[in-house]
Amino acid sequence: MNTAAIEQGAYARGGQGRIRSPLTVRELLTPVFYYRVEALLGFLIPVALAVIAIFMAHPIYTAQSRLLILLGDDYVFRSDLSGGAQGLSFDRAQIVQAEIQILSAKELRIQAIRKIGLARAYPSLANEPKGLDKAADQLSKDLDIVNIPQSNVIEISLQSADPQVAADLLNTLVKLYIERRRLIFEQADPSLVNAQRDQLNKRLEQVEEKLLRFSVDHGFGDYPTELTTVQTQQASLASQIQVLDQQLAARSGRVSVLSKWLKSAPPEVEISNDKGRSQQLDDLTRTLLDLQNQRRQAAARYVEGYPLIVDLDRKIAEVQAQIRAAPQQQVVAVRRGVNPVHQQLDTELADSVGDLTGLRLARGQAARDLQAVTTRLAELVQIGPEYRELMRQRSMLEDGFGELAKRAQDTGLANTLSKAKANVRIVQAADPPVKGSSGRMVLLLAGLALGVATAVAVIVISSAFSDVMITPRDVEQKLDVPVVLTVSADDKVAARRRGQPGSVSRASFLGYDDAKLLLRLLTSVAPGPGRVMQLVAANGGEGVSSLLMDLAMMAATANAKRVLFVDIEPTVEDSAIQAFAESGAKLSRVSADRIGVKGTSLHITLPMGAGSHALSETEWETFFREARRNYDVVLVDCPALERSSASLIFAPLVDMNLVVIEAEATRAAVARNMIERIEGAAGDVTGAILNKRGFYIPRAIYSWL
Repeated sequence: MNTAAIEQGAYARGGQGRIRSPLTVRELLTPVFYYRVEALLGFLIPVALAVIAIFMAHPIYTAQSRLLILLGDDYVFRSDLSGGAQGLSFDRAQIVQAEIQILSAKELRIQAIRKIGLARAYPSLANEPKGLDKAADQLSKDLDIVNIPQSNVIEISLQSADPQVAADLLNTLVKLYIERRRLIFEQADPSLVNAQRDQLNKRLEQVEEKLLRFSVDHGFGDYPTELTTVQTQQASLASQIQVLDQQLAARSGRVSVLSKWLKSAPPEVEISNDKGRSQQLDDLTRTLLDLQNQRRQAAARYVEGYPLIVDLDRKIAEVQAQIRAAPQQQVVAVRRGVNPVHQQLDTELADSVGDLTGLRLARGQAARDLQAVTTRLAELVQIGPEYRELMRQRSMLEDGFGELAKRAQDTGLANTLSKAKANVRIVQAADPPVKGSSGRMVLLLAGLALGVATAVAVIVISSAFSDVMITPRDVEQKLDVPVVLTVSADDKVAARRRGQPGSVSRASFLGYDDAKLLLRLLTSVAPGPGRVMQLVAANGGEGVSSLLMDLAMMAATANAKRVLFVDIEPTVEDSAIQAFAESGAKLSRVSADRIGVKGTSLHITLPMGAGSHALSETEWETFFREARRNYDVVLVDCPALERSSASLIFAPLVDMNLVVIEAEATRAAVARNMIERIEGAAGDVTGAILNKRGFYIPRAIYSWL
């Protein structure tokens, strides 16, 4: 089953430009058959456990009961029993779901178990601590409550190992449920309502007492009236002060004007007077006569122009001027009295001052009153929240008290009506089941399904964590190099255990098509003339020498090419010449350092590269240059990298490097390290050969796929 991998259309390019082989059904099934023992073990363990569980399973009996839920007034809330107010109702699904929740209550399950008896219902839990709670939880698992679609019917199923216990426990649960729902749907307990009403009445009295004490402490009878009155007084006083301020301004101006007028008016005025000849005129006349007499006496004694005469003339002229200016008459007697204008102004001023004083006093009193009213208003505003809170409490308590009083009456009537009718009917009571179910088929199917899942998981995990490579796709995924050729193991290797490399010396054979493929690949890589190819392996015994020997013989015989087989650093007992001789080839010496195979154009070099046959890198370049001229194909057989690094020296000198991977033996980490070392030595890895591949899929299935 050799596989030539480099064929037209047989590969697809991956995201990094690497060649990838297509994923086939054979690739998927190969791990299944390869890990068949582990997968079979993973499959059999769950199946075996399921079989054990089947033999240990006991029959389980299921009792059933059905309830009919009538759509009555239980789920319609009304504020009163008169029916005048529109009620709030629920739809059918909500009502049935509510009934199921009542049936599923843990308290109901505990009561049913107590009534039947814990030792009878669940004997295994009778002596355990908190056995009743555990039994209630187990009953929840054994109990199945479902609503039959498109109906008001609830189906209840209960599983138990005892058919009679299943029927009795289920019927008891239904009876307790009917009683329980009646208690739930009672409007309320009348005694509880009355107690709440009395409690609210007591609280209402306490709030009333607080309100009375609050009103007395703050001096008001009705807070809203008091607040309105104080606000009105504040506004009135503010308006009054404004008017008084205007009047004060007017009176102050009047007093100021009257004061000015009073100062300008004399207190007394002249009433009458008596007039006569002016005394001043008489005095001036007498003075004039005396001056004229003195003038005459002086004129008699002195000449004209004398200073005395001149002075007397001047005085005479002055007196005459004063006589002419003086009044002819004067007041001899004057009679005076009180000025009436002054007296009236004084009276009006006194009145205005009095009014001003009165207005000032009134304004001061109004200001004090306004301050008191403002203080009172601030006090009322400050205590307002507390008063309103007390009023709110009283209002709430009054409303609650009235509502409770009404509810007490409604509750009594509602409880009377609820006892007279019930909205649940038992359609089918539970009977002891005749036939039980052990669930063996379910256990078997579950075991088979789990076994298949476990087998698949074993295969997937084994494939993911395996470090060896089985198929070409494993090589490509783990090494990121294309597989150019897969060579199947022979029948001897097919019998060996996986993971044991090199157990048979000649484990695989290269076919004619495989050799042709490799030569075509070498030709495409190196057009020629003279092409050099090297096969590299990480470990010994992976088949490098065998593959090169097969390729050399086929190239030299079938393709009639001149082939040089370069044997590098062989072991003493494992040289290429010895291997060809053991395979039956007839050898003859063609030169001092080469042996030829008779009947072919294949030449084999004597062991090179070690000891006295060691060459420098320049000498190797010269060697390969001459070999290219003389031969069509040069095949280099180097030892494994674990023994020698010679292949790294030839990696950049050859035309094509192919790594040989032994299926099921070469570890991926070792192979990756080998490729990295070749590339680090400036070589280029063209691809990989998967050697000694085992085909675990049966031939009939493999051929059919």
